[in-house]
Amino acid sequence: MARVVLAAAFIAIAGCCFSVCLGQGDLVIYKLNQATCTQYQGGPTYDCRWPANLNGAMDYQVLKGNIVAYKIQWSNGAWTDWFVPGYNDVDYKFNPAAMSCSVPYEANSMRRMWSYFYDHTHLYILCQ
Repeated sequence: MARVVLAAAFIAIAGCCFSVCLGQGDLVIYKLNQATCTQYQGGPTYDCRWPANLNGAMDYQVLKGNIVAYKIQWSNGAWTDWFVPGYNDVDYKFNPAAMSCSVPYEANSMRRMWSYFYDHTHLYILCQ
């Protein structure tokens, strides 16, 4: 029966890598790729892709990152609570008519709350 030594040593290298020594000369090096997340505030975008549909990847298509949470500022100045894409952000309103857009935008289609990025000030946390 072979004896396996599971002594692990973790070594940080420039904040991005670590090594695991499993014993018997094995060495595995991992590079950690962790997203950097930043909070942004933006005004109306007038980009038809935001209200177009329920596409959960619209944030990546438009901003080249993933929105992890966002808020909308209503015209009276009040802010919504935080919305989390795919969790609590389906709009109770829908798109009543089709619109010409670079993505499918059909009549009577559902949309996410980030549809209000189109014509409202908004706050979002974007991870890239």
